[in-house]
Amino acid sequence: MPRLKADFCTEDAVDTPYWWDAAQPAKATPDDIKATTEVAIVGGGFTGLNAALVLARAGKEVTIYDAEAPGWGASSRNGGFLGPGWAFFDTAMAYGPDVARRVVEESFLSLQYVKDVVATEGLDCDLKVMGYFKGATAPRVYDKLGRMIDRINKVMPCDAYMVPRAAQHAEIGTDLYHGGISMPGYAGIQPAKYARELARAATRLGVRIHSGAKVSDIRPDNGGLRFRVAGRDVVAKQVLLATNGYSASVSPYLKRRIIPVGSGLVATEPLPPDLMARLMPKQQLLAGSQRVVTYFRPSPDGTRIILGGRVLDMSGRHETNVANARYIRSLLVKIFPELAQTKITHYWHGQLGFTFDGMPHVKQIDGLHFAGGYNGTGVARASWLGSRVAHGMMGSAEGSTVYSGLNFETRPYVHGRAWFYPLAVMYYGMLDKWDRRGL
Repeated sequence: MPRLKADFCTEDAVDTPYWWDAAQPAKATPDDIKATTEVAIVGGGFTGLNAALVLARAGKEVTIYDAEAPGWGASSRNGGFLGPGWAFFDTAMAYGPDVARRVVEESFLSLQYVKDVVATEGLDCDLKVMGYFKGATAPRVYDKLGRMIDRINKVMPCDAYMVPRAAQHAEIGTDLYHGGISMPGYAGIQPAKYARELARAATRLGVRIHSGAKVSDIRPDNGGLRFRVAGRDVVAKQVLLATNGYSASVSPYLKRRIIPVGSGLVATEPLPPDLMARLMPKQQLLAGSQRVVTYFRPSPDGTRIILGGRVLDMSGRHETNVANARYIRSLLVKIFPELAQTKITHYWHGQLGFTFDGMPHVKQIDGLHFAGGYNGTGVARASWLGSRVAHGMMGSAEGSTVYSGLNFETRPYVHGRAWFYPLAVMYYGMLDKWDRRGL
């Protein structure tokens, strides 16, 4: 396990996700890869695993191929936030109020879907309704959040409510924010455990999962599809691309539409109980309202703080990871100055999949099925849309989703490498500064 040596780290700090301490992604199915399968799923994260469960329960022969191990990517590297994602409402309004209403409805359904899967399959993944507070970085941002909730309530009642600055210490122990919005229905989950348990449930249903099985050269073949994996050809009747932020290497179409975005996270050393109680009095999920997002939460056992934010360099070099960890930790100290001397024990990053319209998409692409582009809210939506795309592959009406009818945009200047991403982060960071200054 690689060590993260720096003055702000504990002596035993590691360069791997905190979640992996309890559930490191495990290699699967060392058996030979079969030459044929009824359904091939490329990617063993939340999308692919949930799709596999639906297909296997319907009697389909399902094989998952993952370039690493099931759950190795963003599925086990995220913050474990599980909620409706209200920000999608305003984004969806670009498509009209009917689409926005359906997005809100599916947001609730996606949250409930995960709860149902966890209960039905008996998954041990620390799922707990915790609530969520988003802090406003300026008074006008607070007003903007209030107007958003008013717009949502006109379409569909929700449980969110505004918290003025005078009352925010009941939500979070910081003076950084100017009030915020509370969303009681949000849940937290241990994402690596969730991925591991989904893989185990799929395996029990007969799904074959291959690790170290990078898929390439997908092409039509006599009414089905042929592809290369582990040095051999495989033929499948249907193929699902469940690769999200890692899609560029398997599909030229997705290469121009899925923007790989880096999210880096740190976990603190264990904190005294009285300090945790003061900083996180409700032990809930938290975030700032910045466009360049910062999100944080208590660990499932309530002893540490886990915080994430955007990182630009995901090369994995030691010096880069140290710089990323230093930056992410600095965001934590801005929120909680009391933690200036607190060390971190873990740093890690993952690759998310963003889209130009800010919405997820479910599509058929040259005979391939696809669900992805979760824009940083993938725990619930990847699970839900994995199930929807699976039903759609079987021709079932349950495959209906608002995300299959949206125009999947690209730009003329995009050919795989998101060269514009650092510029976008700088631009949105500047807008965040203007918000705080009231400009």
